[in-house]
Amino acid sequence: MDWRITLATPTIPLSPDVRASYEAVYAENQTAIDSTNDFELLKSLNASQLDVGNLLQADDQYRIHADDAQFQSILTQINMTNAGLKALQTKISGIAGGISTFGAVVGAINQVLSLAPGL
Repeated sequence: MDWRITLATPTIPLSPDVRASYEAVYAENQTAIDSTNDFELLKSLNASQLDVGNLLQADDQYRIHADDAQFQSILTQINMTNAGLKALQTKISGIAGGISTFGAVVGAINQVLSLAPGL
């Protein structure tokens, strides 16, 4: 599954579906943060969580103030957040690929042990 998406310039304030997507990423990040023991992944997840939270807060502020400076600020925040999400996606994809490799190794070991259990 290819998770990479090329985005057009988003509307500001964020459309309801785009905002809901960022809120979903925020919620899933929190679940992953609460359940991982992988220090490097935790650092990446925390950084992403901060970026997404800041983006949602900036969107809230834009909705309140709706001016050009806020528009530029939130656009910059979107670009920064999305760059961080792409980096996190790459890191998670690498981990997922490693899991697949280790799964194959465990499967091969299980096969050997089932064929030669007395060793």
